Amino acid sequence: MPALPDIRTEADITTLINAFYAKVFPDELLGPIFSADVQIHWPQPFYTMGAFWKRVLLNTGGNDGWPFPGGLVLPNTGEYFRRWQQLFLAAVEDNFTGPIAEAAKERAQEIVQMFENKRPPRTLSSLLGLCQ
Repeated sequence: MPALPDIRTEADITTLINAFYAKVFPDELLGPIFSADVQIHWPQPFYTMGAFWKRVLLNTGGNDGWPFPGGLVLPNTGEYFRRWQQLFLAAVEDNFTGPIAEAAKERAQEIVQMFENKRPPRTLSSLLGLCQ
């Protein structure tokens, strides 16, 4: 089996984002959330994620993009962000190997840690304004 390439071009970023969406849509936890966002905002989520990873991994400059689709709101519990990380890492590992692929995986881990640290879990009752 031939070695996998590293992430080097915008076409590689497109492959990565497509591979990620191929994993996320059938996922029981994230699939319904991403599918709902895509129905409303497509194709913008694809471009938003692509712009982010192009900037971060290929040094394209600017401050465009975001690691999650712009209209997507993940619940404030770590399981959603950790699942996003698992699927993203799998998309990288299934398609790429090398220093830039490793940088993508490291950046995904940093993103999840950032969101987990900045967004403490909230219970359903706290969202509704009820006392526990």
